[in-house]
Amino acid sequence: MATSITAFPHNSALAFQQSRAPQTNPKILRFQTGKWRQMTSTARKSETFSENMEAHVNNPGSLTDTSGPDQGLLKNVVQFLYSMDLTNPDECCETYAVILRKCRKLGYSELGFQVHAHLVVCGVELCEFLGGQLLEMYCKLGCVEDACKLFDKMPERNVFSWTSMMEMYYRLGDYEEITSLYYRMIDEGIRPDHFVFPKVFKACAELKDYKVGKDVYDYMLSIGFEGNACVKRGFLEMFIKCGRIDIARRLFKELKFKDIFMWNIMVSGYATKGDFKKALGYINAMKLDGVMPDQVTWNSLIAGFVQNGQLNVAFKYLSELSDLADYRPDVVSWTAVIAGYEKNGYSSKALSLFRRMLRKGVKPNSVTIASVVSCCINLSLSQHGKEIHGYCIKRDGFNLDLLVSNTLIDFYAKCCSLKVARQIFDSIKQKDLISWNAMLSGYAVGGCYDRVIRLLNEMKALGVKTDIVTWNGLITGFTQTGDGKSALEFLCMMCRTSVEFNSTSLSGALTACAQMKDLRLGKEIHGYLIRHQTELSTGVGSALISMYSRCESLELAYTVFGELSTKDVVAWNSIIAACAQSRQGVGALNLLRDMNLADVKPDTVTMISVLRACSRIAALRQGKEIHQFIIRRGLDSGSFVWNALIDMYGRCGLIQDSRRVFDAMPDKDLVSWNVMISMYGMHGFGMDAVNLFQQMSPVGLKPNYVTFTNLLSACTHSGLVDEGWEFFKLMKEEYDMEPAMEQYACIVDLMARAGQLDESLDFIKEMPFEPNAAVWGSLLGACRIHSNPNVAEYAAKHLFELEPQSSGNYILLANIYSAAGRWEDAAKIRGLMRERGVIKTPGCSWIEVKRTVHSFIVGDASHPSMKEISAKMESLYLQIKKLGYVPDTGFVLQKVDEGEKELSLCGHSEKLALAFGLISTPARAPLRIIKNLRICGDCHNAAKYISEVEQREIIMRDNYRFHHFYQGVCSCGDYW
Repeated sequence: MATSITAFPHNSALAFQQSRAPQTNPKILRFQTGKWRQMTSTARKSETFSENMEAHVNNPGSLTDTSGPDQGLLKNVVQFLYSMDLTNPDECCETYAVILRKCRKLGYSELGFQVHAHLVVCGVELCEFLGGQLLEMYCKLGCVEDACKLFDKMPERNVFSWTSMMEMYYRLGDYEEITSLYYRMIDEGIRPDHFVFPKVFKACAELKDYKVGKDVYDYMLSIGFEGNACVKRGFLEMFIKCGRIDIARRLFKELKFKDIFMWNIMVSGYATKGDFKKALGYINAMKLDGVMPDQVTWNSLIAGFVQNGQLNVAFKYLSELSDLADYRPDVVSWTAVIAGYEKNGYSSKALSLFRRMLRKGVKPNSVTIASVVSCCINLSLSQHGKEIHGYCIKRDGFNLDLLVSNTLIDFYAKCCSLKVARQIFDSIKQKDLISWNAMLSGYAVGGCYDRVIRLLNEMKALGVKTDIVTWNGLITGFTQTGDGKSALEFLCMMCRTSVEFNSTSLSGALTACAQMKDLRLGKEIHGYLIRHQTELSTGVGSALISMYSRCESLELAYTVFGELSTKDVVAWNSIIAACAQSRQGVGALNLLRDMNLADVKPDTVTMISVLRACSRIAALRQGKEIHQFIIRRGLDSGSFVWNALIDMYGRCGLIQDSRRVFDAMPDKDLVSWNVMISMYGMHGFGMDAVNLFQQMSPVGLKPNYVTFTNLLSACTHSGLVDEGWEFFKLMKEEYDMEPAMEQYACIVDLMARAGQLDESLDFIKEMPFEPNAAVWGSLLGACRIHSNPNVAEYAAKHLFELEPQSSGNYILLANIYSAAGRWEDAAKIRGLMRERGVIKTPGCSWIEVKRTVHSFIVGDASHPSMKEISAKMESLYLQIKKLGYVPDTGFVLQKVDEGEKELSLCGHSEKLALAFGLISTPARAPLRIIKNLRICGDCHNAAKYISEVEQREIIMRDNYRFHHFYQGVCSCGDYW
């Protein structure tokens, strides 16, 4: 009796059954294996027909049919099957097998379903041979569900059937299913062969499951199966990848015959482990054994150097091998080093090596292209990235490669070209989840909330399931743009799916809480971690520290740091950065000392944080010492440290040293140029900033929004009104960049400081979006310079609505009223502050003397040297008044007599710091002072006279810019 296998519910199979002629009533056939006869006319027809099937692929019109080539092929197959001689089982079996093999080879799954349907309708019993052919077709075409159904219903499963299933799961990367199939196979008494063992060993190697791998190897020995070369390579590689290279070495030594593949496995194993002495030893041994190293040998060695961070050695081998007459590194060799440079932060070197590779005539592969595009992302080289994209379009296949397409989506998304990224995304025919995640992440980084929602809905409609990478990309993407609110919304959406949090999700959520300053939610997430006994790993612990510090709870940040079971360099970096961000520069430097005492080696991130701390408190001596430490430890490899050094020297008043660091940089990225332009602007050197900007285009760098913000700010500080307007227009006309709020605020500041208050108001009213606090703040500050209380009132009204708790706005308006003699209005502003609970930020100044940072608060007399400071101030006042200094009492808000006003001016923090510096440092040594607020006009005027009297250079940094006082003149030209 025939064994019936239920037809699978495919529409094509159903159509075939419906198309059968009603008079056809073939008898049930039993195909027996081993009864093959010489091929008769039917079998010869099948061979001829299979040739026609291949011709159809090369020339679809070869099988004539008006309804289309695929339908024509289907019709021909149906007609051919009806013409078969069903009375000859052996010939029919061979015919079915030939057609199934061709379906498998040509990728015609629907046609295969038709043949299966014909088998079922005709009542054909699947023998071991024919069942295996049908199963092989389903497996090779990736029809997993159909293959599993057929496999489970097969009456007889030979080793060929088991191998087909294992092969399918290996291509899918489901290695656990392969080991499961192996054990089921053994239980059914099927003896594995030379095709089964290698697949199982590879699965164990990928899973790094030594226990199962050893079990399979022991079973192989127990049945006396010696195995061919392929099997031996399989168990050698398995033991190495499972971390038992000692066993692999012993087994390798026992092998009588060793081919090049086996030698390469051993070389690769030791190279990956980092034991290059033994790897090179095996290379020498294989030469003595008469086996010459090939490209795979050297590629394994080079890849090992890259994986173990020895990039210079890898490059050395690559260069030396390139010069050999009998050997040329292939694309794998070049790509290994290029990818290594990119992953380790040496993007410029990677691009340089890529250019050298092309000059050598080596054509890149998709991995090479993906690596160099990532380098362009890291270096913000949009033009270079576009050129590589053009290269991909010219080269056949690259533009259609999935890896390349996904990388290009990421590139264009991060270069603010979301439209191009979407075009590439839409052009991908077979998108994988990486494609969707890259596009979603791009929209998130671009702040496109609505587009993210639409794309998520599109995924849902197509049945594409999100994973942890999807949600992490959205959460971290929106936090990168500072949109913590949207990040937390996607965290809530994630909670409604079956995807569970991981450390990246929770770290992103804590970052969002920090941005929103949502201390309550941050504490709830902390509670969640405690309840679930989650180990505060490096990422989560660091995010907690950052969240508490950003929410002005530095003590809690210290508590979290103290509770960390393991304080590695990342944990130390987090608490140091928290101190630096909380303006606790001294604390950050103390932590660096504690970190060294704990024998934890600082890295580049540490250096960036402590340099930022030095910048905040103008700790130049410590900054120079850290610079020396960076050079001694070789921590100057990345552009991030160089950029931090430019910023540190600039903020400590040494703009010339900033430029020296900038000029000495081996690889300048866009951030480097932006920081240097910013430093020139802060110091009032507007034309230097303009000249530097004009040098960017010749080196192939395209400015971004930050560049223009810094450039326009530099024009503002120097009164370069015409130049500022020119650059504002240049953004749109030459670079196709719509000015954002930051650039509009700079233009308002530029015009208002030049006295064009009415023009500034008209400009604000014509802005394409509602002005923010920065815009109105610029206008209010200019009103103080030009004594215009009417416009000041208008600007302050908007500021009080946008920033009701910002004390600076109230103080500035009160100053303007006081200068105009409107004491009652000034008193009303002070009363409004009390009514709203607005606390005035006290003026505070810092100066570093003899490796110690001294701080002074306005009116504070607690400093140990206050008696000497007061005496110095009295002496200075007598001297500078003789030169023409007149105290500007308009900066005193209280309505008191002139004597009291003058006395009040003497207590300003910057004057106290200046006097202390004069009595505590050698004569003619420059003084560097920083202040948390803007320097007052009287202190600015007094500093000019003091610099002349004392013959000192006084460098003062407030919260807006730098002032260089020397010989009675300030670098700002009194334009500040």
